[in-house]
Amino acid sequence: MARIRSVHPGLWTDETFVGLPAMARLFLIGLWNEADDNGVFQWKPLTLKMRILPGDNADASELLAIMEEAGVVMRYEAEGASYGAVRNFRRFQRPERPKPVHPITDEVEQFVALPSNSHTCSKKKHGAVGGQATNGRNSVNHPEPNEQPSLDDNSVSEHRQNIESHGPMEEGIGKVIHSSLRSECERAPADAPPAPAPKSETPKRGTRLPADWQPSPELADFARQNGVDPVATAEIFRDHWRGVSGDKGCKADWDATWRNWVRREQGFSGNRPIRSGPSNRPKTAADRADEHAAYMLEKYAGGVR
Repeated sequence: MARIRSVHPGLWTDETFVGLPAMARLFLIGLWNEADDNGVFQWKPLTLKMRILPGDNADASELLAIMEEAGVVMRYEAEGASYGAVRNFRRFQRPERPKPVHPITDEVEQFVALPSNSHTCSKKKHGAVGGQATNGRNSVNHPEPNEQPSLDDNSVSEHRQNIESHGPMEEGIGKVIHSSLRSECERAPADAPPAPAPKSETPKRGTRLPADWQPSPELADFARQNGVDPVATAEIFRDHWRGVSGDKGCKADWDATWRNWVRREQGFSGNRPIRSGPSNRPKTAADRADEHAAYMLEKYAGGVR
């Protein structure tokens, strides 16, 4: 059954991939779909041709021979049947729940870069390996027996930094990988520690206004600058908040509450600064209107003027 695979952008500039004929490059990508989750497929040229290139005049046997000669696939025998494997398939193709269906040998495990901690080799068999791929070519990276070329050994950030600073075919300083036929799904390693959650500040709990509260000199100056009498306003402010019960009478910052109270008082008083003595400034129409309004209020409210 064909499977969904991913194609990494670096594939299109891979030297070995670019060196293949155009039809062979297309056929190789089709093999990823036909291979099982270990990168193994049945070596049946006619069946592969009908499944990958049904409408093209192409010889699947010739294409497989070209890819085998280039070292991107290898042919081997197991359980009396012929199978093929794709180089470095498990290095960058990472199925979520691998389900291999074909037998695999130790040499094929290295060829497809199967991780050493993988438990998907339930069909491991020993068989004869044929073709030129086992000898390796200078243009294709051949893993050492004790080395598994997996991104799990390095972080994704280091891998990406190496690619940007040394080119798409290099990985690590002093270690050149001439070809990987990469089809990598870039994601963080499974053993990477989770990112720490951002710390949130603990909200400051509110308190009630002390019974002997008085505005500080700075708060009193703030009131005067806004045309509000700090002494009289402080008495009203204190009586009001001392009389409020429950959580509504608790504030986290009483200085900020005072400044807001002063700003409201400033709006109610018409934004007029307090004058300590008589002013020689001539009365304006607004001043006369205020005086008339005060006169009428006292007259009809029963006050004595």
